[in-house]
Amino acid sequence: MPLVVAKYPVGINSRVEAITLHLDIGSNDVRMIGMYGPGGVGKTTIAKAIYNRIFDHFEGSSFLENVKDKSGAINGIIQLQEALLFEILGDGQLKVGSESKGTSVIKNRLRNKRILVILDDVDKLDQIERLIGGCDWFALGSRIIITTRNKHLLHSLRIGHSTYEVKELDGHEALELFSMHAFQRNKPEEDYLELTDQVICYAKGLPLALSIIGADLCGRNEMQWKSALDKYKKIPDKDIQKILQISYQGLDETEQDIFLDIACFFKGHYKEYVVDILNGCNLYPIIGIQKLTDKCLVTVDRSNKLWMHDLLQQMGKEIVRQESPQMPGKRSRLWCYEDVVEVLMENTGSENIRGMMICSPEPEEMQLEAKFLEKMKNLKFLMVDNIDICGGIEYLPNGLRLLDWPGFPLSSLPSNFRAQNLIALNMPQSQVILDKLLEKIRFKSLTYMNFHSCHYIRKLPDLNKTTPNIKELNLRGCKNLMEVHESIGQLDKLEKWDLTDCIELQILPSCLTMKSLKHLSLYRCTKVEKFPNMPQEMEGLKYLNLCGTAIKVLPPSFANLIGLHQLFLGSDFHSGHLPSSIYKLQHLCEIYLYVKFPKDVEIGRQFGRILELPPNMRCLGVKEDILMDSQPSIRLLHQIDFPCWLSPSEFSVAENYDEDDTRCEYEIVVPRYEIPKWFNHQSVESSISFWIGPEFPTFALCLAFCLDQLTDKDTYSCVCVFHISINGHKRLLLQRLFRDFQYDHLWFYGAPHSLLQQKFGDLIQSDRNHVEISSKISHWTSKTGGKIAPTIERLGVHVECICRPKSSVIIPKNGENVDDGFDNTVLSPSLPLFPTSNDSNIHHGGFNNVEVLRLSTDTSNNGFDSSLIGIHNDGSDLCVSSVASPFSRIGYNDLKVVDGDGFDLGSPSVVHPSVNSDSGFNPYPPSKKSRTL
Repeated sequence: MPLVVAKYPVGINSRVEAITLHLDIGSNDVRMIGMYGPGGVGKTTIAKAIYNRIFDHFEGSSFLENVKDKSGAINGIIQLQEALLFEILGDGQLKVGSESKGTSVIKNRLRNKRILVILDDVDKLDQIERLIGGCDWFALGSRIIITTRNKHLLHSLRIGHSTYEVKELDGHEALELFSMHAFQRNKPEEDYLELTDQVICYAKGLPLALSIIGADLCGRNEMQWKSALDKYKKIPDKDIQKILQISYQGLDETEQDIFLDIACFFKGHYKEYVVDILNGCNLYPIIGIQKLTDKCLVTVDRSNKLWMHDLLQQMGKEIVRQESPQMPGKRSRLWCYEDVVEVLMENTGSENIRGMMICSPEPEEMQLEAKFLEKMKNLKFLMVDNIDICGGIEYLPNGLRLLDWPGFPLSSLPSNFRAQNLIALNMPQSQVILDKLLEKIRFKSLTYMNFHSCHYIRKLPDLNKTTPNIKELNLRGCKNLMEVHESIGQLDKLEKWDLTDCIELQILPSCLTMKSLKHLSLYRCTKVEKFPNMPQEMEGLKYLNLCGTAIKVLPPSFANLIGLHQLFLGSDFHSGHLPSSIYKLQHLCEIYLYVKFPKDVEIGRQFGRILELPPNMRCLGVKEDILMDSQPSIRLLHQIDFPCWLSPSEFSVAENYDEDDTRCEYEIVVPRYEIPKWFNHQSVESSISFWIGPEFPTFALCLAFCLDQLTDKDTYSCVCVFHISINGHKRLLLQRLFRDFQYDHLWFYGAPHSLLQQKFGDLIQSDRNHVEISSKISHWTSKTGGKIAPTIERLGVHVECICRPKSSVIIPKNGENVDDGFDNTVLSPSLPLFPTSNDSNIHHGGFNNVEVLRLSTDTSNNGFDSSLIGIHNDGSDLCVSSVASPFSRIGYNDLKVVDGDGFDLGSPSVVHPSVNSDSGFNPYPPSKKSRTL
């Protein structure tokens, strides 16, 4: 008999289809699949829908719901065993008497039957073993489905199986499900659009929350909606809380503490940082966080940061609030600013308080007693921000593990503070003087020190005795730091040392013998002239940034950096020189440097020989042959018909590279207007179409941005969105943010066959397939508030098509490539030369405003014969780069080039006749210097 699935089964079908494919009902074997996900995400609902779809394909079937709860009752397992037998055999009189007998009966009575069994909400391995044992209990063709909140349970199974993670609904599905419950239709009423958006944002795709809140708000007026939403943000719905809290209740005491600490203080922080802090609290976070991850309470992203669903975070905060609903001073954790102000002003703090955030949404002064923390003797985490505490600070709890106080107003900590337990000390932009701070206080456990932009620091003193266990030291932007003590070069446990923008720094340790050092940045330390010697091999150092320093020559001992992966060297005022020992660095795979070349050297062909690079150096797709003119991206460069006046040209190249995927996408930006002739399809319309064969071929895309109509010489940025439609099925191709440009530019994009086939191969239907590529500027902004939007004037595609041999029709231009109604939406601020992160889904390409990226030219070969990219503006030096920023997946102000299967754009001699002429066009007259991008 079919099961009742859901009142509104929105988003169910696609998930059922995916799991059904895994089950492969037609195959003659026994298969098991485990579905996991957080509470309320819809695992049971999906399992019921699967049951209804396939149960009639089997000789017998059973759906055992709430296994965890039922097995915990007296004789619970026995009752579940009897239910399983009854549903499959139909014998209501069959009793098993004991768990062991029940297991035997199930094995013997069902071993010859092709059956379907679904065990819903399992949390222990013995529940599975008592009910279904192993797959060999049942006849070939049987299928078993298990749902659980604990994915580690599925890994513990001793039988072969596959797993499926049930994820939250996407935005469209969430809107439809909520609308069905709140309005009894698939979209919201016009007057409730803004309020509905708030609910969708709050629920974050969790079906349980969308259904409960939708039903609660159904039929209520706008004022009631607003009141209810305000309450939800403060106090979660009890029914939602009850379901979500089940996983929390299954944790032990230390795991619960870890969960609440992450929910209240550490969501979005790096896992390693949190582990070190919580390890100092004796919470065993390595295994604890893993268990939270297994139970879908916490996730770890690709950047190794800790996250949790917003409703799980709110659930954790509500657990803390319920510790003392009316008296926040008796709770274990304080994060709400209003509650903190009440506790501090009324001096109602207590020893219960484990962590506290004093973070005002706006800068604010607070008059407090000098010993305002005296009652909070068990305080372990103190985070202060945007608060100016008037007066002195005479007491800090000795049990502090984390002290995070940007703009700390004093030059040192209270003299009676015993910092032996402190793990992390973060005081950026503060008045701290390190000599004074370390004079009387010993930080035996200190692992993280952040004194970013502390302008009172002039000397980095001896840390070996005061902070022997320091792992990360951030002195970035300490503009008055002049000297680093000799002993710093011997810190054995220091892993990351950032001295970026210490513009007065001159004296470094003479030697580095730091066994654990992985990351060292002296970027823009303009007065550093000499790099320390390394008398011993330093296998750990992976990243070294010396760009912007006065270092011209590296010491011979540079060869001892045997583990170096990334090297940045050179500056605007001199060229860097690679030491002859660089060939010994067999792990070096990324270089970003300035290099002087003899005028008569053909750089593109001789690059590898001149620099004596290791054979494994990754350069523009090279694996073994360092000659870069043979590589795909260089073929792309060579086929851009640069005129002879463009010498050297300003341009940028970026390669979209993932370490786990060698299929590379190449991008180039050049300052010009006409699309090259070798693009066999061109149009001034916002889309272009062509026909392809049974597989998606390699293709190159070219876009011409036009600012000719603009007369204000403004600087513009824009987001451009590209869609691809194959046989009428439309998908997103890519989207890019182009920053800070003033002139007409061409943007080139190329992708190899393997990548395109993977993304769009399922849309190929026959030997002849219609493809349409469309482009549109979705957002734009100008620095001076200009009102005239930039436009996409031309679109070109080079592709191995099966179209008739004639040129694409040129349609008169129009304004359809800019979204209507867009009113100068502000984009994010200018990017740094070496960005630290990129969490956006929009890749950034081209038009950079920090440095010049140059290409040397040779008019003897069609005006162009170089493969190397440079950063300089005097026309003499080139920056040779095999890659650039290690922090971003696609370079902004740099080149990222690594090996991959590449792509071949073919030869311009075989493309279809061109419809555009490139001759005579010169957007930059020789008498005018083009703008640095």
